[in-house]
Amino acid sequence: MKKNIILAFILLFGIISCTNEEKEKNVEAEKIIVSTTQTKLENYTPKLNYIGTAFAIKEANLGAAIPGRVEKLYYKKGQLVKKGDLLVSLSGELLAQAEIENNAIKKDFDRVKRLKEKGSLSQQDFDHVKAKYDASKEKTSMLRKSAEIRAPFSGTIVGYLVKEGENFFFAPNLSPGYSMTSGIVQLMQLNTLKIKIDVNEKDISKINKGQKAEVVFDAYPNKIFNGLVSNIEPVLSTMTRTAKVEINIKNPALIIKPGMYANVSIKLPQEKAIFVPISAILRQAGTGNDYVFTVKNNKVIKNPVKRITTLEEKVAVSGLKINSEIVTLGKNKIHDGSTVTIKN
Repeated sequence: MKKNIILAFILLFGIISCTNEEKEKNVEAEKIIVSTTQTKLENYTPKLNYIGTAFAIKEANLGAAIPGRVEKLYYKKGQLVKKGDLLVSLSGELLAQAEIENNAIKKDFDRVKRLKEKGSLSQQDFDHVKAKYDASKEKTSMLRKSAEIRAPFSGTIVGYLVKEGENFFFAPNLSPGYSMTSGIVQLMQLNTLKIKIDVNEKDISKINKGQKAEVVFDAYPNKIFNGLVSNIEPVLSTMTRTAKVEINIKNPALIIKPGMYANVSIKLPQEKAIFVPISAILRQAGTGNDYVFTVKNNKVIKNPVKRITTLEEKVAVSGLKINSEIVTLGKNKIHDGSTVTIKN
């Protein structure tokens, strides 16, 4: 009887030992090998990104001060002109009438001048005719200038609203993308452009005049144009709650055209943040929330994070501490609470 009892105990002990050994083997089997990287603070330059439109730094729709017939257009569309160049000349009834009157008064003045030299005319009568002639000359000169259009600044002829031989009147035309315009010739200064963007109210306080910006155009995706914030409108639109901000860029080769779409990044003061590889971030199904796996004492912890900004293959995030071990390889084989072995 005693032998049977002892034999039973021996068998039971053996079974328990085998069970414990199996459990230890299973625990070892459950351990998953992962690779990690340690978080640290890094300097970065945050940016505000906006879509804008290019405009000429200066533009004018030039017309004559008097109505008349367009006699001559001196430059072709697309040509460069300098400040003061004569662009258009007109003729009109007002100028023609003034010149006829001036010629008649000049003849009268020449006649009384000869009489004055002979002593046959009083000084008072001479002065009266001279004053009339001087006024006529001034009027004719002003009308001649009014019948000419000269460039108020150096730039490019971008269009004509009236052709040679047509009559010019003070009638406004609506030009798409611009305000009501009235004139004969459209002149733009294109060697410097201004990029206009609409900045929302939460970002407007972060922008100041003189701030650096980078501009990329769809037409030249591999070329970065460096610019500076030149103007910030003092009020916001009550409809969009945005303010117009202008960035000036150089355009010496005139390759950028007004109306082009621009991708604008405005640089903000340097900051520090914790960066993680973009490949380490997972997204929660159903909620779309981001998270990463960290490892502490070989145990996996699921850490929610929020993205701040992305720089190439790294993402600045909030929600992590410095020197945390972030799982970079093997993350698809683990879950919150998994036991892992780190091999880097």
